[in-house]
Amino acid sequence: MQKRSTGRRDSATIRPMHFWRKESFSTLKDVAAKARAVPLWFDYADFCVEYERGLRSAAFEILEGFIASMEHAPFADRRQFVSWLSRQAEGREGRHVLIPQPLQIRVVEPTLVEWTMIEPSCSEPHLWLGGYDHVKRAFELDPDNQLARRKLIILIWGQVNFNAHELPAGYLGEIDKDLAALSEVEELLKGLLDEKDRLRLAADLAEDRRLVEEYSRKQSGQ
Repeated sequence: MQKRSTGRRDSATIRPMHFWRKESFSTLKDVAAKARAVPLWFDYADFCVEYERGLRSAAFEILEGFIASMEHAPFADRRQFVSWLSRQAEGREGRHVLIPQPLQIRVVEPTLVEWTMIEPSCSEPHLWLGGYDHVKRAFELDPDNQLARRKLIILIWGQVNFNAHELPAGYLGEIDKDLAALSEVEELLKGLLDEKDRLRLAADLAEDRRLVEEYSRKQSGQ
């Protein structure tokens, strides 16, 4: 819960355009190569290749054709692609280059929503839709899913961190609710299989709880 930036960008946070190229180069090349394995995805692979080369206009022209084709593809084909692409994009720094806005709003999101209706007991579409309600549902449907557990931890903990980011000067949330949320995170952490990661996060959580409780005591005059 260290003090956060006011949101003002300075010279230390502005990155030159070549930084994007360097960061996204391997991602686009890697995903393009994998997309070649499925003939239906060849246009998407070509989009990645052209985008990686810096030919944005050509890339998005190819992407438009791919989107138009996928919009009318059977659900099974769209589900296969969206599932694969979501897994490829997960955790990557360049997620936004793999799933540009047109692809997100015209293929990825509609397919995931349809998937939740066709297979209501499947956790995967909820996981990729994101946001607290969907991730919570994904975890409820598949509590053994480590990614769902981790995403839920991040969402709950992140809200508490936001509420507490002005400490010790002030607090934006309701302390009792946030302490309960931290208790929920504590329980969720117990299910993480990576012991080193679990212990590190548990130590961070204990420190965050200490800061919130300390502020609460000061406010109550204790």
